[in-house]
Amino acid sequence: MSRHVHEYLDVAGRPVGEGRSAAFQNLHTEMRACPYAGSRHHHAKPMNATALQLMPPWPDVLTMLAWLSRRYRLRHGTEITNSSDLAQVTGAGVWLVDFLVLRRHHCLRSHEIPVLISGLYKVCQGFQLAYLADQFTDATAPTELPDAAGFLAYLEENKLLIGEAEVCSGSHAMITQAYEAVVGGNEVAEGSLPSSCASLEIAWEQFDTYTENADSIWRDLVIYATRMQEFVPQFAEPRLSSDAQERLNALLKQHGVEILAGKKGLVVDIARAALGSGGEPAALPQAFPVAPGASRVPKQDSLFDTVFAWLRDAAGADIEAHGPVVAEALQAQLAIYELYEAEVLAGLNQHLNSIMQALGLELEDPLPPSVLSHVCGRTLRDWGTA
Repeated sequence: MSRHVHEYLDVAGRPVGEGRSAAFQNLHTEMRACPYAGSRHHHAKPMNATALQLMPPWPDVLTMLAWLSRRYRLRHGTEITNSSDLAQVTGAGVWLVDFLVLRRHHCLRSHEIPVLISGLYKVCQGFQLAYLADQFTDATAPTELPDAAGFLAYLEENKLLIGEAEVCSGSHAMITQAYEAVVGGNEVAEGSLPSSCASLEIAWEQFDTYTENADSIWRDLVIYATRMQEFVPQFAEPRLSSDAQERLNALLKQHGVEILAGKKGLVVDIARAALGSGGEPAALPQAFPVAPGASRVPKQDSLFDTVFAWLRDAAGADIEAHGPVVAEALQAQLAIYELYEAEVLAGLNQHLNSIMQALGLELEDPLPPSVLSHVCGRTLRDWGTA
């Protein structure tokens, strides 16, 4: 989730994450004005010319994209027709570096990643912002994909070729060819993969499992980050006087905003971008398949105890006057969050268990609730912290 793989260097000495990595600051990189027509043309933000110059042979990248597309189509029995299909196929190109770095056998170290794999990563990373709201919000259905010209027009119209610090360095022809390689349904045999990929001895079935579960972890965590504010307690309790209820709700709302303002990290950034694209947060599945030992979550101190103690300090008079009523109402509300949190953790542990098996590793301990604070910066569990 922290994307440490961004810092790994490929055999050409370039960081996998390019401008997203800290290593990027220590490397000579030629940045130049973008020559392509459209929204990027001579934009104030430059393009990374060095990354473009060091790309692997382009036909090899297209072969890899077509191969990942074929694996997805065979595994799911579907063509690449909508935004969900596109996100998952190109997501596999992102996860391939992670899989090769993390797997138990023949894991790659920094400076050992072929430029084919790092180049594929860069191309696929560019597709991840397309139709972002579809992935993490309650759309009625994934967006049906247009033809290559329509996809390029969509990217231009939504300024998706312009990043925070630089613009996309791929030409219009490269973007449309990559898109067509994913959606075109070309048949690619494993024996025809570029030699720099074939030599990596990739266990593709395990890789497919890794990819699907890594995608699910990201989706679950982004949805969790978008929904967190829904669980800040607010009273609608007829047994409380209107004045007391108003005071307590104001305190809870203010502190909830302060706590959740501390949310940070890539998961949170994606959540904000997804909500900024429109739509309501998607709901998590109501139930997760449970593998032996995967859903065990360590006992956590009661969130109710933390919040009620905070309220006692912040609104002593109201708690003294209405303590039992406030406690009952608060406990009922926070119990909903704790059930939701347990559901999220059960899903994460289920996916993580599958990921570890795919990597040839073992999951010794399940993820505790504190991991959500680690990934999201702040959660309601941090209510009692400064």
